[in-house]
Amino acid sequence: MKRLLAVWCLLCCSCAPLILPESQLAPAGSPADTAAVDTAAISALEQYLHRKQLQADTSAMARPYIAVLPFADESGFREGVWDVEHEMARLLSAEMAIQPEWHAVPYEAVAEVVGKSRKIKKEQALLAGRRLEADFVIMGRLLDYDLRRLSVGDPMLGGYKSYAGVAEMELRVLRVHDETEFDLLHTRRETIDRGLGLDLLGKPRDRDLQFVNLAKIPFGSADFDSTAIGEATQEAMGELVNKLIEMIKPSGLHLEGELAQILSVYGDEIYINVGSENGLHSGYRFGVYPAPERASAEMLDALKRVALVEVKEVIGARLSSVAVLGGKEWIRVGDRLQLIEDEEESTDPEEEKAQ
Repeated sequence: MKRLLAVWCLLCCSCAPLILPESQLAPAGSPADTAAVDTAAISALEQYLHRKQLQADTSAMARPYIAVLPFADESGFREGVWDVEHEMARLLSAEMAIQPEWHAVPYEAVAEVVGKSRKIKKEQALLAGRRLEADFVIMGRLLDYDLRRLSVGDPMLGGYKSYAGVAEMELRVLRVHDETEFDLLHTRRETIDRGLGLDLLGKPRDRDLQFVNLAKIPFGSADFDSTAIGEATQEAMGELVNKLIEMIKPSGLHLEGELAQILSVYGDEIYINVGSENGLHSGYRFGVYPAPERASAEMLDALKRVALVEVKEVIGARLSSVAVLGGKEWIRVGDRLQLIEDEEESTDPEEEKAQ
């Protein structure tokens, strides 16, 4: 009986939550082998890292992993209503999770890493990103956030009243591996409750009750979405997600009939013949395919991707360095490059074989 009790205590200790103190974000350990462990008994961080490890192939890595950190609230929003720092980040993470352009790191895992931290510095954000094994981290800032009551006339006698919701915020995007900081993304959305009504003798309406009892409305719920501030929040989130897609997803790459290919390979130093003249930006990802001559000589499928690379630095008009994300041993000079987005739009050769 004592031996069983000791084993039980050991298991309980090994499954302790991985919340970090606010003053220190410790480096991550190896993902736990959860094959024989009940997922309910391990932390959200361990579950996320384990799933990521199982998906660690070039197909999964084609899309970057992005973690949304808690927002910094500089809006002066009412105290005791919502935990806007964490709730706003959770909502943005949920909105991003339905987009095909990336993998959104589950906010439960992010929350375990940052704990109760709210004002996170750049160094802490990057450290959290490394622990989460994310490609990008997002730091949000809430600049103006409010539900304002607008009145015309004396509501005790009979006057018109409406409510205005304001959501102004900005996002700071950091790429983890080289600490690159992108341009700030900003949005400001204002919505006015169009349900203007006549208040007779000060009788409260539903919107009045919402205004007074805002703290009782769960953030992000259907009731929240029906308020002016909820509507402004959703519109702001939608605009920010679209701007993130434009930032992360390549667009407007001009090759002008030229073949994008591997220019040179020397150890970890790999260069391609695409650069600023083509509208290339760091962070763009390419699938690597064997050149036709090589495919014929080595009996490879020229339509099958052999590696995945990411642009590390745009050096010149037609020269950039890349980092290998997978399949380094298969890369050769002259291999073709295909932008991941273009690659996803083309027909999968494996699907063709199955048809």
